[in-house]
Amino acid sequence: MARAAYPYIPVPLPVSEAFPQGGTAHRPIAFADISVAGGVPERLAVVLDTGADGCLFPLKLARLLHLDIERMPRATNRGVGSQSNLTYYTDVAIDLGNGIAFTAYAGFTEGLDAMGLGLLGQAGFFEQYNVEFRHSERLFTVELA
Repeated sequence: MARAAYPYIPVPLPVSEAFPQGGTAHRPIAFADISVAGGVPERLAVVLDTGADGCLFPLKLARLLHLDIERMPRATNRGVGSQSNLTYYTDVAIDLGNGIAFTAYAGFTEGLDAMGLGLLGQAGFFEQYNVEFRHSERLFTVELA
């Protein structure tokens, strides 16, 4: 059975009036190879996001994967950047390494372009894998459900 552990990634938080010293957030981020049938994979940082309905990626990645977004099914989503975002969908292969690889029907949206990372959400990821978050150890494990 596939089971793998990944370290949390420290992300610097900016200095602000509320947080004059800035800070660091430790997030459950992994690096994944994303590909479509017959294509070359692209590496992308992905956040394990229990609040995301499905798997979403930056629209820029769709272009790197040479996807024809005009031919892809689309929907509007809310939540990414708190605005409506047109999202284009297709099946993608996602490989987190260490034996954790799967296929998901995933969306590509401009709302994630500025962040430059993807989201692994309920449909496609959490429905296939059990995840244990051990924040105090700054570690998470992923295991086939």
